[in-house]
Amino acid sequence: MFAMSKRARAGEKKRRGGKGFSRNEKIVGLVILVIIVWAVYSASQPFSPPATTATTQTSATQTGGAPDFSLPVVDQNGLTGQSVSLSQFRGKVVLLEFMTPNCPHCQTMAPALENLYRQYSRDKVVFLTVVGSWGGQSANDAARFIRDYRSSWTYVYDSSGTTFDMYGVTGTPTFFVIAKNGEIAARYIGETPADTLARDINRLSS
Repeated sequence: MFAMSKRARAGEKKRRGGKGFSRNEKIVGLVILVIIVWAVYSASQPFSPPATTATTQTSATQTGGAPDFSLPVVDQNGLTGQSVSLSQFRGKVVLLEFMTPNCPHCQTMAPALENLYRQYSRDKVVFLTVVGSWGGQSANDAARFIRDYRSSWTYVYDSSGTTFDMYGVTGTPTFFVIAKNGEIAARYIGETPADTLARDINRLSS
């Protein structure tokens, strides 16, 4: 009887991991610790633009004309003192991009867009990028982006976010392909193959 009790005590001690906590208690404690570390890490991270995605969505035909806007132009040196309006490009196909300089997917798209831009006549197709101020991005950040990626087309800066809201942009990059008559022909969210954008541009500019 005494020997059985001793073995039972040894088994219980083994199950409880010696004199410390039981195995289940250790697992619960580890889970709690991971949650605390994750919460502290998340709180320390800077704001990033919402709903940014690397997934390409199927184009969606929109009804009605593209809302007009007028915004200040920014180049590789900063704000130029000039402004452009979307309506001044009526009669041409417009590839309208919404982006922020700190968006990694916008950075990925920049070289592909530059290559695509060089394929089209300026008389028929316009590339126009609206830079947003999400996450505190400034016109100087846009200028640095233009320098870093050697972008050749026109960039404008939406400091108030009004144009982003007007177009219902919730993630970057977002692309609109606008027909010659000002109608929105297609919309894409996220990294989009250049071939997909070229297909729409070619269809509308022919």
